[in-house]
Amino acid sequence: MPSLILMKAPDGAAPNKTIPLAGELMVIGRDADKCQIVIPHHAVSREHARITRSANGQFFIEDLKSRNHTFVNSKEVPPPARQQLKPDDRIKICDFLFRFHDERVVKPQDLPPWMAKGAEEKEEPDESGMTTIEATQGKGNAQQFLDIAPTDRLRALLDISQNLSRTLELEPLLNQIAETLFGVFKQADRCFVILLDEAGRPVPKVQRNRRPGMDDSRHSRTIVKKTIDSMQSYLSEDASSDANLGPAASIAEFKIRSVMCVPLSNSEGRALGAIQLDTQDRAKKFSSDDLNMLTIVANLAGVTVEKARLHETVLAREKEQKEIELARKVQLGFLPQTLPEVLNYEFYSHYSPAQTVGGDYYDFVTLPGGRVAVVLGDVAGKGVPAALLVAKLSSEVRFCLLTVPDLAQAVYLLNEQMILGGLGDRFVTLAVMVLDPNTHVVTMVSAGHMPPKIYRAATGKLVDALTNDETGVPIGVMPGYPFVQVRLTLEMGDSVAVFTDGVTEGMNPAGEVFGYAALERSLAPDDGTVQTAGSQRPRRMGERLVNAVRKHANGRTQNDDIAVVAFGRLESESGPTTDPNKVIPTTSMKIPM
Repeated sequence: MPSLILMKAPDGAAPNKTIPLAGELMVIGRDADKCQIVIPHHAVSREHARITRSANGQFFIEDLKSRNHTFVNSKEVPPPARQQLKPDDRIKICDFLFRFHDERVVKPQDLPPWMAKGAEEKEEPDESGMTTIEATQGKGNAQQFLDIAPTDRLRALLDISQNLSRTLELEPLLNQIAETLFGVFKQADRCFVILLDEAGRPVPKVQRNRRPGMDDSRHSRTIVKKTIDSMQSYLSEDASSDANLGPAASIAEFKIRSVMCVPLSNSEGRALGAIQLDTQDRAKKFSSDDLNMLTIVANLAGVTVEKARLHETVLAREKEQKEIELARKVQLGFLPQTLPEVLNYEFYSHYSPAQTVGGDYYDFVTLPGGRVAVVLGDVAGKGVPAALLVAKLSSEVRFCLLTVPDLAQAVYLLNEQMILGGLGDRFVTLAVMVLDPNTHVVTMVSAGHMPPKIYRAATGKLVDALTNDETGVPIGVMPGYPFVQVRLTLEMGDSVAVFTDGVTEGMNPAGEVFGYAALERSLAPDDGTVQTAGSQRPRRMGERLVNAVRKHANGRTQNDDIAVVAFGRLESESGPTTDPNKVIPTTSMKIPM
């Protein structure tokens, strides 16, 4: 007698159960009162399909406009069409798979071509393009209806590995992952690749819908959070009725039916994000084999995402380094490239930033009447922000000195301009000295800077050029502050040295600072040794100071910017000793501290 043989059920029960087709008309469905073949499952319609027998004994099946449709040999039977049944035809109703058996007719020409050729199994795409494996009558166990063949799985993994290795750019890589997953899991309707941001929040980076018109592009926050928190893969055949999701999962959140979600992690097992695949078709559910496959893909993808992020970090650092190097060149461009040429005077300068760019600044400004302004400043902080303020300071200093003849008034204007320009919470200490080589008078104004040191050749002593009362407040601290100026006369052999706090606060490996006492000993040694001719000239004094700071540091990394400027009147009327065309050799030198 013709019959249906149950090959697969959702719970795997009763395989090969035989259902005789004894009547002229047999309805298959969930309603026990109206159906002759009852399938008590919520996915099956009340009256799902109908099998009829014609007068000549042939059997036909038709779908009764069911919700999840009826399939014969993986092809849908669209209502109201009827499909003739032949021996060994596969009938799929939701997750139930039947084989039509008719012992009356067993002819090779009536069998499917793959059976007529004696093949053991056939790979055939179903209505969604997914490969299915149908077992022959001689096999004792049925294959999963939506399983992928082992050879296909291996081929897919090889393709995935090759595809993921082709790029290290994160965005193209994530899109490649989504395309690959859609290629492997034909039943998937939607794919989400989700990465954690810096705050640890899951952010969808890729959202793909297989079918047009699917306007819902939201992933399941509940499932993704559960997956990432537990670092465990998740599978549900019907998310809308899954009690394992807990009360936080609103049923309204899930239009999806079957869903898989696996964590993405780096080589150390730290969470990077998650991948979610889901389908809205009850007839296309994911299996545990699918979950294992997706987990393997996620493991490959996680390592590749980590590499892509590291690659992005390296590129960002290289870009930042290039920008900082450009900033360094721009900053050095603001510093004088040559020393002034003044009859009977010598000049010296040294600059060494703690980082590639810094906040220390010095300049020589030529003024009317042959005068020369020597400027040295220290912007609070270091790095690029301080360097940007140095650029503004440089232009403002030149403007004020060239437009206001009185030095104290020029510094007053500079203070107002810098406050107006917006220093924020930063400030600038500044020392400005204007040398008149005709009278040998130096006019000084200090805006919160350490007093310059002056070496008096007549006494052999090093003294402060300014008192604390003559030192004003830093630039940018107090608007309307009345700066004062002091005038000093340089005799033959006298030299002036000014420096930033990177000198006095330079540390050795033990954490000891260089200090003022060491600074004064370096500028004017008091060890009783006989000073050779020219030993107290500006260049010698500046070089001794820089070398002493370097020796004190003893290899420790420099913790602050260092700038030193010195100038002085020569012992005899022998003419200038400074070559104005010679590039300052120490401008970009960096002292290891």
